[in-house]
Amino acid sequence: MKETVITLVVFFIIMFVSMAPYMFEESDINPFDYARITDVEYKAVVVDEPNNSGKVVVTERLTFDIHAAYEDNPFWELWRDLPEDYVDGLKVDYKVNSVKQILDDGTELVYKESPKLYWDDYDYVAPHYGPNKWFHSKGPYNEYRRQYECLMLYINGIYRDELVFEIEYEMNNAALRYADCSELYLCMYSEDTVNHLESFKGEILIPLADMPRKGNYDAYTFGTNSHDFEFTESTTLNPGYHTFSFDLDKSDLKFRPYNEYIEFDLVAHGADKHIFTEYAPSNHYTYDDVLQELRDEQKEYEGLVLEYACKKIIILIICSGVAVLIVKSAHNKDGQMRAEHTFYKPSLEAYYFRDIPSELDPNFASELVFCKHRSHKEDKESKDGYSAVILSLVRKGYIELDKIDPYKDWTFNNVKIVIKRQIKTFRPPQFQAIQEEINRLDILTDVPDSFLDEMKKVNEIDNVVEETVEENPLTKTEELYFNLISKYAYGVEISMSRLQSRVSNDYENTESFVTNIKNAIINIGVSQGYFQKSNYDAPKIALQKKANSQMIWGILIIILANLISYQTRIDFAFGAFFILGGACIYNSIYLKKLSKQFVLLTQFGEDEYVKWRGLYNFLNSETLMKERTVIELPLWEQYLVYATAFGISEKVISALKIRCPDIDMSPMLRNPYYRSHSFYSSGRSFRTTTRRAYRTSRSSFYGGGYGGGSWRIRRRRSWWRRRWRWPLNK
Repeated sequence: MKETVITLVVFFIIMFVSMAPYMFEESDINPFDYARITDVEYKAVVVDEPNNSGKVVVTERLTFDIHAAYEDNPFWELWRDLPEDYVDGLKVDYKVNSVKQILDDGTELVYKESPKLYWDDYDYVAPHYGPNKWFHSKGPYNEYRRQYECLMLYINGIYRDELVFEIEYEMNNAALRYADCSELYLCMYSEDTVNHLESFKGEILIPLADMPRKGNYDAYTFGTNSHDFEFTESTTLNPGYHTFSFDLDKSDLKFRPYNEYIEFDLVAHGADKHIFTEYAPSNHYTYDDVLQELRDEQKEYEGLVLEYACKKIIILIICSGVAVLIVKSAHNKDGQMRAEHTFYKPSLEAYYFRDIPSELDPNFASELVFCKHRSHKEDKESKDGYSAVILSLVRKGYIELDKIDPYKDWTFNNVKIVIKRQIKTFRPPQFQAIQEEINRLDILTDVPDSFLDEMKKVNEIDNVVEETVEENPLTKTEELYFNLISKYAYGVEISMSRLQSRVSNDYENTESFVTNIKNAIINIGVSQGYFQKSNYDAPKIALQKKANSQMIWGILIIILANLISYQTRIDFAFGAFFILGGACIYNSIYLKKLSKQFVLLTQFGEDEYVKWRGLYNFLNSETLMKERTVIELPLWEQYLVYATAFGISEKVISALKIRCPDIDMSPMLRNPYYRSHSFYSSGRSFRTTTRRAYRTSRSSFYGGGYGGGSWRIRRRRSWWRRRWRWPLNK
């Protein structure tokens, strides 16, 4: 479950980082900086006169809500996007006539046209450029040439305020003429900025002389979540004009990425087909009949809501069906696994087990206890095999830990391992002198390589075996650890810091040691009848991998599918992708739990597993602390060894302080170092050291040499320099 949470957190961080540029694109790098158009009064007058054909004169009153994050870095620039385009071969472009700022008292401040596009900061405050000017950048858009298809409004450093402007511009070729009809198409506002609108009032005025008679025209609106919006018609609202008007408030101005526009369309046909395009220039389709095509497009647009509602229902049904199949396949996995493998049931049940089931190797006992309950990675992290084996070697009398300097505290750098039992040998006289010198230097600093080389030469001299210790035989992993200590201690003693240093630098032998430990644990399980085969956890691991892939697919479906669909009319598909992704995530959790059952233990292994798991539960509970049963010292010693192997040594240590008054009678338990945080930290440090040396050895074997180097990519980001360009339609 921990891996699942980490996966989700990392994935959401990646998604946030990848989407951040789009989330903050309107406000440079600070989301608290913005200048938004919140209220619009739009008025368009159709003009069909000689030399002014297809033209519309637009007057807009715009309210800007300006909010700078910092008072010392205000806004100097606003803009209204005027996108140029080609329609049927004619260029739709603009000519700005005037810009006025409407002050609070109703007076007008007329802005002058600037001779250039401001760019650098000093332009905003230069006397001959300065504020209270406007500039029409006619495009087409080209960042290199600084062309932006917009109307720039230069203001006088506004921190936080609302400004009202009235702009007038001409839109050329807005009305198009065809063989059997004419069309007036006005895209008034579109794209992201519409999401900040709080009100939008619009009027489209057509001179009565140019207005088609009733029955000879069709008028439509497009946009908002409602797909279109209501409008009214009047011949008296503006004398001499036929007026189409609408008034949208905040409740009407709801948008999705696929309907971010406010548009009006008027199509004239029949006897009045060219009434407002008498002087319109020719386009690519002037002599073609397009009325039916326009009506078909309108019919298609009107049917989009129903069409995509059906599509969303179909997607919902398909995703729900697939989700059912996915969940069903997961629930069938239990039968499939039991058909492929033989799994035994334990012959006894015991949640708590107070006795030590057998003299089992500590590392293998830990492997057995956790074989059903954690992932492979969690399993490794929970074990403290080195500390457990050290305690076991101390308990069996093979080694002991002592202070290097008796006058200093028990710390990692002041602890040495003293070997008490081994295969004793006669050695040359110079051995003792060299060993004493090494012990002396080991306290102060690193041992010179010359002494180590001399020691190796001494060890190569023929030795005579005097005695072999057979009491309290070692388990396989205990033997491997003991031999490792003896190898670097040369049969006498070595500081813990020196041992760790030698292990960390002896890559090849450490790799062999780590490999032998892994193999020893498996060999114990197979040879002593606990496991059916060496890869006993293969079914569990296979199912956990499948569970992990299901989790990834579930996250991807929920995030990516919904993110993509939100940009289209599919629009979450009534939660279809949540259902499908949720089914994958459910499967992942279910398979993770189910996988714990699929460990290839023998019947004997299952019975022993119950006992050892019961011992783990007992040591990990408060029962050990509260029980009043007398526990003998040897059993306390074993409790501490196995609890350490299980990663719960603190539980036994806490109980020892309360329930074991005769602790000083135990050579192992009376040493405070074995019950200290420093001892267990040194065990984890040793584990980390061996893994690092193992990986280094493996990487050098498979990967050859190492090549180093570094470089720095420096990128100058334009958004570090404030560019206050606030498009309406971008």
